[in-house]
Amino acid sequence: MKFAEVWDYTYNVKSFYLDGGVAKSFETNEPYMYKHSIAPDCFLQGPVYPWLWEDSYYINLAEYDGVAPYDPSVDMVLYVNERVGLMNENYEKYSVDSIRKSFPNAVIVGEIKEVEPNFNSGPHVLSPGEAVHRQVRPERPINRIKLFNDCDFVNLPAIPNGIYSTIPYVIELQNNINKEIIYTPGPTNTEYVFDHYYSDEKLNSIFAYTPHQHHRRGNTLEFANYLGNKYNLPVHHKPLYHDKPFDYMSSHDFVSLWSPHLYHINLDDMKTQPGQQCKQVACVGSINMGGVNDSHKFLYPETATCDTNKLEEVFVSYLDDENKRFETIKYAWEKVNEICGFDTVRKVFEEEFLS
Repeated sequence: MKFAEVWDYTYNVKSFYLDGGVAKSFETNEPYMYKHSIAPDCFLQGPVYPWLWEDSYYINLAEYDGVAPYDPSVDMVLYVNERVGLMNENYEKYSVDSIRKSFPNAVIVGEIKEVEPNFNSGPHVLSPGEAVHRQVRPERPINRIKLFNDCDFVNLPAIPNGIYSTIPYVIELQNNINKEIIYTPGPTNTEYVFDHYYSDEKLNSIFAYTPHQHHRRGNTLEFANYLGNKYNLPVHHKPLYHDKPFDYMSSHDFVSLWSPHLYHINLDDMKTQPGQQCKQVACVGSINMGGVNDSHKFLYPETATCDTNKLEEVFVSYLDDENKRFETIKYAWEKVNEICGFDTVRKVFEEEFLS
């Protein structure tokens, strides 16, 4: 099958195609990776779906003035249209009808990439020089409904029977579109992460995970330090500097920083996050402690909470029982492959959208 993932806009990722599993830039034909990918053959976030099928690619419509190159050989398009393409002045150019003209033989699957509060976020009034796509636009929610009604299918990259189906925004969106939202797990390159970062000789130490958004950190650092002091374990975290951007460290260096530690503390209380970090923790053989993102309760059900009393209780049980630690790690590894591995997501996509 030939597959194309198409986004209306992003400043992060340029258009690329896959050559033997390696992303290559359409512009240079050279191996390509963007700032938040690990390697040209492994993106852990952003456009990951092309890796599910060999003859696939990703298009950033911003590079093509909103109109994708004509390709009648594509069988499926996963279309992410959330900012530029949902503004009234751009809607027709970025419409599903326009996508169908570029890919006349493809099934068009609309992707819900962001939900509130991230969808249609930004300033109401622009500062001088601020890009217009960052502005909150009242027409975006209305045009999003029109767009999804014109697609063949609508996909939400979340674990079926997970948190997302209960979110008020998603329930309201479902009530306003003419087809059922299909929930499919977002793909994770479990084998690559395992092969490059897994170790069964973990340091008996704690890593405190601090995401970019301050409100998602909760009391992660405080709780990690509390456990470290009480149970005499070293505590590590990503160094943050006032004179450097948050993402000063490459993704490879960051995964190499946290993956050697046995315990991974993450008290992110946002249910509307997919939990990509937790999936990676499962791939490297560490134990995630805390958080209520979408993947947490499926991969680490015993610690999918921000209740620090409960977490400390479970933490002590891990300290005292090597077999319990092993079973937790084994369960998470098997579950992340069962839910999010490439083979699983590929099969689900083909069954849901092509059968």
